[in-house]
Amino acid sequence: MRVLKLLLLSLSLFQPAAAFADAGHQAFLDQTLADVRAKDQLPAAAVMIQIDGKTVASSAQGLRAIGFPEAVSLRDRWHLGSDTKAITATMIGRLVDKGLLRFDDRLQDLLPDLSETMDPAYRTVTLRQLLSHTGGLPPLTDDADLPEFKRIIAKSKSVQAQRRAIASVYLAKPLASPVGEFSYSNIGYIVAGAIAERRTGKSWEDLVRQEIFKPLGIRESGFGLPGHAKKVDAPWGHRESDGKLVALSPNDPEGQDPPALGPAGTIHMTLADWMRFAQDQLDGVHGRGRLVSTKTYRILHTPVSENYALGWGVKLDGQGMPLLLTHSGSNGHWLADIRIMPKHNMIILFVSNAGNDAANRAIMDIGKPLRDRLKPFD
Repeated sequence: MRVLKLLLLSLSLFQPAAAFADAGHQAFLDQTLADVRAKDQLPAAAVMIQIDGKTVASSAQGLRAIGFPEAVSLRDRWHLGSDTKAITATMIGRLVDKGLLRFDDRLQDLLPDLSETMDPAYRTVTLRQLLSHTGGLPPLTDDADLPEFKRIIAKSKSVQAQRRAIASVYLAKPLASPVGEFSYSNIGYIVAGAIAERRTGKSWEDLVRQEIFKPLGIRESGFGLPGHAKKVDAPWGHRESDGKLVALSPNDPEGQDPPALGPAGTIHMTLADWMRFAQDQLDGVHGRGRLVSTKTYRILHTPVSENYALGWGVKLDGQGMPLLLTHSGSNGHWLADIRIMPKHNMIILFVSNAGNDAANRAIMDIGKPLRDRLKPFD
C-alpha cells in the first residue's frame, strides 16, 4: 500500500503557509535539495515552488541514471505514478460538464453490457465512488496482485480492450471492501477510464490529450516511461538491489507499468507542465479555473471519505474550503509529490527518479526546512 502511505504522509507533512519573506529562496532551495539528496542518497531530485502564479524557486540536481554522466535538468520529464489520478478525475469532470457523464451515474447504467455478470453489489456503485476509492474494488498495489492482472490483459490486443476486460473480470468478483468505505483502488480508476472510453469512443490517452493537455498548453508530457533505452535523454527509474540503487532503462520490463494501468498512474510530465495543471486546480478553488465549471471543481476537491476527494487528498478549513490539495505517486522506481495551498496561492512539486524508502523519507527531509522557512500561518 505504498501510495496510500505516501498520501497520508502528504496530508500530515505540509500545512498552508505564507509566501517567502526574503529574496534568498533560490539559494535556500538549492542548498536544501543538495543536503537532502546527499542524506537520502537519491540519484536525482527536483523541486518547483510557485506563489501567486510565479515560479519563485526551482532546482533539479543529480544524475538521470546511476552509471551514466548525464545530469538532470528542469526540462526533464518525470513519471508521476498515482498523481495521474487527479488528471483522470479532472478529465472525467470535463465529460460531466459536457453532459456525457454524471458523477452519480451507476455502474449498471454506465456498463450495461456487464450488468448481468457484475456482482450485484457493484451495480449501484457510482462514478463518484470509483474516483474517491469508495467503490469496493481491490487495490492492485502489491506484487501479488499483478500476475492475475497481466493474465487478463494478455488476452486482449488493444489497450482499450484490456481496460474493458479488467472491468469485466473485477466487477464480477465479490466486493474487496464495503461500498462507501475508503480503500485505495487502482482498479477503480482503470474502470473509470474504461467508462470514459466507452462513452466517448476515444482512448483514455486521447481524452487526456484533448481535455487536459491541449487546453492548458501542455506539450512536453506523455504516457509511460520518459526517455529512450539507447540514450539517457531523460531520467530513468531506479530499483533497489542489495541495498544499492540500480538504473532501469525505459525498455526494462521490471520498470514498466502496463499501459492498461494508465488512468491510475502512467503519465509523465515536466515540472513546468505539471505546474500548469496544478495552477489550474488552484485557480479552480478560487472560481477562475479553465478546465471545468466551478461546481465541478468543488466536487473534485470535496472529500468523500477519510480526507480523500476525487483524485486528491484534501484538508478543509472551517468553511469547507480546501486548505491543502495533495497527492503522491510511486511505482517503486519513481516518486512524485504535489502540495497545493490555495489560501496562500502556493504550489510545491517534488520529484525523484527513485521510489525506495529513502526517497519517501526525502519528502519529510525537504518538507520540514521548507515548512520552517515558509512559516505556517497562524
